[in-house]
Amino acid sequence: MIRNIELDALLQTLIAAEQGSFHRAGSLLGVQTSTISRRIRQLEARIGVSLFERHRHGIRPTDAGRAFLESTRRIVSDLESLLTNARTAGRGESGWLRIGLYASLSTGPLRAALLAYAERFPDVEISVIDESRHSLMERLNSGALDVVIVTGRIQSGSHEVLPLWTEKILVAISDAHRFAVAQAVSWDDLRQEQILFSNRDPGPELRDALIAKLNGSGVLPAIVQTSADRDTVIGLVALRRSITLLYASNAGVVHPGVVYREITERRRTLPLPCLACWHTRNDNPALRQFLDLLREDAGLARRHTHPAAGGG
Repeated sequence: MIRNIELDALLQTLIAAEQGSFHRAGSLLGVQTSTISRRIRQLEARIGVSLFERHRHGIRPTDAGRAFLESTRRIVSDLESLLTNARTAGRGESGWLRIGLYASLSTGPLRAALLAYAERFPDVEISVIDESRHSLMERLNSGALDVVIVTGRIQSGSHEVLPLWTEKILVAISDAHRFAVAQAVSWDDLRQEQILFSNRDPGPELRDALIAKLNGSGVLPAIVQTSADRDTVIGLVALRRSITLLYASNAGVVHPGVVYREITERRRTLPLPCLACWHTRNDNPALRQFLDLLREDAGLARRHTHPAAGGG
């Protein structure tokens, strides 16, 4: 039966009931009164119920008509919600976004980008997973994540990669350490130190960066590894036995007795690229909106970092 009922007929029936007249309903819709009357009679014939009592001043719903109209209003309202949700989801204005990262959200451009995205698209449900790079890439490949944000380099393969901003490496030291009075620390300054690294990401990456910078010549620092997570490692620095390295995005977390200093080279601080990676077959509209925002923010960050770019 439902295939023989037109949606227009239902809508016209609702408006006729609201107006109390086929004529007023026709005037409101720009449809002839006879067309409204004929469609409602056809509807009544198909469902086998009289919906209106006709009188010379207009119409009024029958008892059966009132029950039918109440159910129809609910169905039309649900349909409108369904269509609205489909439109917003198709534009990436609702739905979900699943992000994987092993950098911190305590500070930095990624935190700012996520806050801006959440404000711009409040109806998108955002979930963030913090795991190792290997685990994040497995989740991405399986479709459990929409995008991962990592530092360093990554093999693109069947993925798309968007270069974002750069991430600085800092040293975390006790506030009683001799480096605490310096504005910045050089890589060579670290040779005589004991440096603690987590075995969890991004500890191995930071350890490799240190070795790469110092392995050319000279004494290497004493490297100690632990299974503790990065926040615990930073907290252990306050015991004054070791120092550690971290990305600048981790520096938003305050640890009592611990201060952060930039690590510099002769020319400037060492930046590492931060990348967004997603699967080429992912067609999530919310992901497209997030990537567009990242492209905007990455462009602003690069112009801010290199103000003379493009100059002579």
